[in-house]
Amino acid sequence: MLDLERARAFVDSYDRASRAGDPIALADHYGEPYTSFTLGRVGSFADRETARAQMIPWMRRFREFGLDDIRLAHCDLVPVSDSFCLCHLTFEIYPRDGGAPLRFLNIYGLRQDAAGQRFEFAISDNEIAALLRHRPEFMTGIAG
Repeated sequence: MLDLERARAFVDSYDRASRAGDPIALADHYGEPYTSFTLGRVGSFADRETARAQMIPWMRRFREFGLDDIRLAHCDLVPVSDSFCLCHLTFEIYPRDGGAPLRFLNIYGLRQDAAGQRFEFAISDNEIAALLRHRPEFMTGIAG
């Protein structure tokens, strides 16, 4: 049976990793494989090593653009089955330049079973749209 307290603790751990800007800790929350859906594009990490390798430059990019103060503002957990829930996570990013916070909703799919807990996928249209509104050049040079 899905344990919502455990799921919330997992999301809180993801928030701590986000606040710390820790790409390795963030990658450790992703399943193998992990898939992201963003503005009609599909990305994936086949395994933990790939996730870590891709998250390091991704989080560096947030620092370079002064967008590394990332905080979970709200969480809704929506059970789908005995081992899966949708996590509606609203994040806020506080730009170092003092600009208005960016606020966006991402949806994560959280699997919880004998192997532990992991995000299997995310839908992050709103995140990338918010980043591009604030910093139009944010995705310049990103493969995919």
